[in-house]
Amino acid sequence: MELEIKLFATLRKFDQQEKIEFTDGTTVLDILESMAIPPSEVAVVLVNGRHAKLEQQLHDGETIALFPPIAGG
Repeated sequence: MELEIKLFATLRKFDQQEKIEFTDGTTVLDILESMAIPPSEVAVVLVNGRHAKLEQQLHDGETIALFPPIAGG
């Protein structure tokens, strides 16, 4: 299956390519592992614009957006 992965802010350093092929049953955590992104560096996960957990299974054509922790005032 083909997924679109969008990395934001400091996570962009892990960017390999925009669309990546995965097998059915892939989870968000599987994606992090395949891209060598430590889960501790990901604070917000969106799948098709909706909040998701690392254990969420993904489906063909979905867009995953990953955000690091953000601080500010």
